[in-house]
Amino acid sequence: MIAWKDSYDIGVEKIDCQHRQLLAKLNEFFEACSNQQGRDKIMETLKFLKEYTLEHFGDEEELMGEIDFPELTEHRKTHADFVKTVLELEEMINAKGVSVLSTIKLNRTLTDWLVNHINKCDKLIGEYMASRGKAV
Repeated sequence: MIAWKDSYDIGVEKIDCQHRQLLAKLNEFFEACSNQQGRDKIMETLKFLKEYTLEHFGDEEELMGEIDFPELTEHRKTHADFVKTVLELEEMINAKGVSVLSTIKLNRTLTDWLVNHINKCDKLIGEYMASRGKAV
């Protein structure tokens, strides 16, 4: 389980709320895996991720466009790479079934996304807005 830290906030309530929603879903999946129910929860989690990424990445990219965020193109690419990873994992599960490997891969993917992307890359959006005197 990963606890939300205030340091994960970027200072944009809509985006921060979506990030907290992702963490809650990640923790649900961790808990299911801890209770030997990861196989049952993985498809639900992947379905959530596909829906989440459409809405969240769209909102985030729209915000970055509105504030002329200088790293929008690179950020958009990281979003596309994450979606590709999720779709590849779903494809692997559909072809081979759920396995310990697929549950570990999803755990690692989500944990890495939270720790590295949200806490580092997304944080830059709020910092950029604050440095430009934009309301967050």
